Amino acid sequence: MALPPVLHEEVGLNEGQAIAARVRRWDDGEARGPYTMELYPTMTCNIDCVFCDTTYRKGKQTGELTPDDYWKLLDEAHAMGVRRVFILGGGEPLVRRDVTPELMRRVKAFGMEGHIATNGTLFDDKLIDQVIETEWDELHFSLDAPDPAVNDYLRGKKGVFEKVAKAMCRIHGRKHFRFGRGVMDAPRMLVHAVVTNKNFRMLADMVRFAHAVGCFRVNFDYIIAYRPEQFALKLNDDERAEIQEHAREGLRVAEELGVITTLEHFLHQETMERGDMTFRTKGPEDAANAPCLNPWYYLVVQPTGQVSPCCVITGTGEDVREGLADVWNEGEYFSQLRTSMKRKEMTELCRNCTVAITSRNDYIRDYLGVL
Repeated sequence: MALPPVLHEEVGLNEGQAIAARVRRWDDGEARGPYTMELYPTMTCNIDCVFCDTTYRKGKQTGELTPDDYWKLLDEAHAMGVRRVFILGGGEPLVRRDVTPELMRRVKAFGMEGHIATNGTLFDDKLIDQVIETEWDELHFSLDAPDPAVNDYLRGKKGVFEKVAKAMCRIHGRKHFRFGRGVMDAPRMLVHAVVTNKNFRMLADMVRFAHAVGCFRVNFDYIIAYRPEQFALKLNDDERAEIQEHAREGLRVAEELGVITTLEHFLHQETMERGDMTFRTKGPEDAANAPCLNPWYYLVVQPTGQVSPCCVITGTGEDVREGLADVWNEGEYFSQLRTSMKRKEMTELCRNCTVAITSRNDYIRDYLGVL
């Protein structure tokens, strides 16, 4: 399959170099397609996590993109030089059996890098064989505790831990059967855990569990609270002081086992909480010096087709069914957002940004030479 012209420019460049090159092209007056595209196939979910922000996840949703909409969108994304597709959602993407498995197959057929975030309860043998045979890149499993009772309480449904653990073990075993023991071939697996007052003493054990089932990484994120049931899961002052001890133990275990984590964020209060993020205000009014680089390389598409530059500012732009290139390159939403970002004017929602996003921007700035 022929490479889009933009990808010929990036042959031999690593991720940071390629994204930096695209940002520079924007500053030179030449539009470039997104490097990464996030797709949310649905907001419907088959479980009921007690801390979930998606309050309308039960029942069939209306207005979601059709399978044909997704095939057209992926064709357009490939033509624009999208290199990574991340499938996730406010719901469970595998609920859309009419879309997600075939979407994953097409992503790899285009030679794109594929990631999916899933609760892991809907994996079957057919899909496991597909992700191994197509060498899908990463599987992100949402799991909150290495203890079945605690995990299933937080996930809102009994039997979740057992289903997810079995799926991960099957994937790990079949990958070894194909590639040989100890070889870190695709798909790579990682665990994403939401830290609450129910599981914050289990950080080291979660790292041990993840390593045992073949994961290379564990992402820990502190719960975001908007509703009473979410506030009830936040750590109190004594627990916030105590978590640093558990984070250090988890980091020690992770180093011993060779597992990557985000536990360093829990060593300092200012990097643990969300809702008070600050951004750079210096530098000229250009893309390279913007407080956030996402509007120039990152595209999120909601189930209804609306676009945004990240998971924090969700579903506020135009509809991709109007044409991906038009929406991304010159649509009113992204044009206004890029202008305000150049002026160092952030949205109120940006205060809820994560260290993961800001650190990725800092990584790209290293290649832009922006201090």
